[in-house]
Amino acid sequence: MLKFDWNILWIIINLIIFYVLMRVFLFKPIKKVLDARKEMIDKQFKDADDAQAQAQQLKDEYQAQLDSVAEEKKQIIVDARAEAKAEYNKIVDRAEHDADKIKAEAKRVADYETEKAKREAKEQIAALAMETAEKVLGESACAQIDSDLYDKFLNESSDNK
Repeated sequence: MLKFDWNILWIIINLIIFYVLMRVFLFKPIKKVLDARKEMIDKQFKDADDAQAQAQQLKDEYQAQLDSVAEEKKQIIVDARAEAKAEYNKIVDRAEHDADKIKAEAKRVADYETEKAKREAKEQIAALAMETAEKVLGESACAQIDSDLYDKFLNESSDNK
């Protein structure tokens, strides 16, 4: 028959007690530590995701600022070109106006000098005509006749013009 050994019973009781003690003093603290580490890791992942989302948001903001700066730069260049063109046109117009003034003044001076030269030529021609007439006549006519001939010659020269 079977013989019952009390040792086996004590071993089983010891194992059960050992299991309960292990479960209470070892498995629960280990489970708490593992849960705490899992929570910590989950929190770190969440923080990393939040940081990545914040970094993406900052990147988007900086990109938007860069785009606006680039657009502003283009607008500044367009405005500067428009101002430069307007200033160029203003300078060219002023130069053309000044050139027209200079041309008009030069024409006026040239006309004056031409008239002056014509008058001097007429006077010289009249004087030569008088000298020639004196030589032909052999003597000098009276001053009144000379003056009348001179004025008549000048008037005829002016009318032929």
